[in-house]
Amino acid sequence: MESESSEESEEWVSDGEWADLPETTRRRLLKQSLGGVAAAGLAGIAGCQGDGEDGEGSVTPLGNEGDGGDGGDGGDGGGGDGGDGGNEATDTAGGQYVDGTLDHIIGIAPDNARFNPYGSSANWSFRWYWAMFDQWAVHDKYDNATKGMILKDWEYQDDGTTIFNIRDSYTWHDGSDLTAEDAVTQLKLGQLMQTVNKGYGAQPLYENVQQTGDYELQFDLKNPDISREIFEFGHLKRRGWVWAHRDNWGEFAERFTDASSSSERDEVRTDLQETVKRPPWDNSQVPGNSIWEMTEGDSNRALMEAFDDYRSPFSGHEWADGEITGDMIDYDLRWRRYPNQQQRTQAMKEQIIDVSYPPNSESAREEIRELGWRPADNLTEDQIVPTMRAGGNGLFFNCQSDSITGDRRVRKAIMHVVPRQQMMSWHTDYGNYWIHDRYITGLGQDKEVPWFGGQENWPNDTLQSFEHYAASESDVDSDRATQLLQDAGFSKSGGRWKDPDGNNVTLRLYTATSDEEPMALRYSQIAKEYLDSFGLNTEVTAQESTIRSGETLDSGDWDIMFDAWGGAKSAPPTLDWNTTFPMTKTLAGEDVPNADAWALEPEVEVPYPVGDPEGDLQTVNINEKRRQLRRQMSDEKRQERVNELAWIFNQTVPWFTVNEEGGAGGYWVNKSRWRTYPPQGQENPAYRYEIIEIGQYSYAHYMGKMGNEWFGPVPESEADQWPQG
Repeated sequence: MESESSEESEEWVSDGEWADLPETTRRRLLKQSLGGVAAAGLAGIAGCQGDGEDGEGSVTPLGNEGDGGDGGDGGDGGGGDGGDGGNEATDTAGGQYVDGTLDHIIGIAPDNARFNPYGSSANWSFRWYWAMFDQWAVHDKYDNATKGMILKDWEYQDDGTTIFNIRDSYTWHDGSDLTAEDAVTQLKLGQLMQTVNKGYGAQPLYENVQQTGDYELQFDLKNPDISREIFEFGHLKRRGWVWAHRDNWGEFAERFTDASSSSERDEVRTDLQETVKRPPWDNSQVPGNSIWEMTEGDSNRALMEAFDDYRSPFSGHEWADGEITGDMIDYDLRWRRYPNQQQRTQAMKEQIIDVSYPPNSESAREEIRELGWRPADNLTEDQIVPTMRAGGNGLFFNCQSDSITGDRRVRKAIMHVVPRQQMMSWHTDYGNYWIHDRYITGLGQDKEVPWFGGQENWPNDTLQSFEHYAASESDVDSDRATQLLQDAGFSKSGGRWKDPDGNNVTLRLYTATSDEEPMALRYSQIAKEYLDSFGLNTEVTAQESTIRSGETLDSGDWDIMFDAWGGAKSAPPTLDWNTTFPMTKTLAGEDVPNADAWALEPEVEVPYPVGDPEGDLQTVNINEKRRQLRRQMSDEKRQERVNELAWIFNQTVPWFTVNEEGGAGGYWVNKSRWRTYPPQGQENPAYRYEIIEIGQYSYAHYMGKMGNEWFGPVPESEADQWPQG
């Protein structure tokens, strides 16, 4: 087999052109006219008092509240109640709203942040990493390909040798060049800590890292046969920021290289975990390399300015219409610390901030809508589907049930009776956030698109040949459901179904409480209505998660149970199936405890050929199919295996996928001050290139890397045109 290449990252495609941007930016004019006030952002003002909708009160004191984290996975410390909504505000951020400064929420005290992704402290924020550091690579959804960001290109050789070439255009915020030495430092730290990127636990699939030039390094894949998709996703794209400046972290990489025993390596790990780099606006301590440079901060504020010397890795491509550089950005980015939802909501009402989570209640949402607030992605369903997805909700079937849901035909009958769209159509923001799967494959629709037809031809004939379950009410197929139940030995008498032993069927559905997840309780009740009407009487019980996932789950005395699922965008299909294909055994063949003990056995009966639900049954081992997909293979063979595994899921349906999250996953933007744009095909880079995960950031953070035509302050002359959408 010939060596494989990343295919030079210069090969980007777009149908549109971007307008030229002025050399003198509004950001600089503001700094000149305000004498640096926008840069410092630290002059004090008194906050406003008042009681908002739902008791959300005024902006409360924002003192340093200890070591509270930032939600771990990009969250903002949750929507907890902390703080007294009636206290006087101590907002010290500086005067009236300054046009040209994007005020964004954060839940962590900036001056207490300890920049160490491997540190034992929880007091660090994914949001700052997204802003301050670029990734090794990004994912192009339209080409379904990994493309270099800090990496210029890379190459795999047959024996597993992998060569990385770093772009020579990157500069750290302290003025030093980003080189292969920095890359080697970071890869060795990943080996030392046995975690490539904190937050996901991906173990390094490489060894023997060495620098081979100023901007070149190489290493060996531990398993030369590993799927390149899996390697690139876990090591280059998902939270794959390059942060390990050689001067700050190189000593640990050297000590790891020199360590000759496990005890010596343990000592290095301990020292690394305890190392603190702060404050983040000190470039000698925390030099970034991306568009945003943190310049000022205190316990409640942090200001970032566009780094003038930043040159976008996507400059020079024909669709970029020339250089994209840091001095083109016409706004600053300021973080404001609001640890709880009440404070954030009041700050939205007072228009202190520009980007935030929306209030939980519809009445408070309506109040801020009147001020111009809208979802960051106020997209129609056809814009969300099928290219956007962040996570979802579903119902987990007890596949070990002897009497009811253990039979795949019963599970299929349920899928034909309960329409997924109806389960979510009551939701206020259904069209903006929540979508139902059109096809049941175990994949998010963002995965289905590249594998089943691409952007222009989704769904292709293969996907359309799969068994169609009830998506909308018009799709409900009682005849098909009846046939399936009768084939499974069930009978119907007096309008009610009986199991093969002649007992009346009662489906036991355990769901979340209204406090935990009101959406799940509501759609479980809707599912009950359809199932009862069909004669599959259903008993819905709302339980607290500790009880539901504890004694109820362990007892096995249930048929259906609420659960949430998710998978990262741009991940290979096999990683979605890790979640949606719950199995009783691991890929290594070991028994799985707890929830998955009630899942599918690896060996199942599935009708063949693919696309024929009435075909001859064959016994297949799901785990063996999944193991095959983790290996490197030809494109044709991989497509064939993806088709088959999607078909196996379509016919075994261990999960009832209720809905997927589309759009921005919850962020709202004050669109009377800031403008955003819809996908517009392949043109809008915020949708095409997954530089950051949708839902964790506003699109402001794309634009320094892609140009700012697609996000920015609303010009005064256009203010009456916004908000849009």
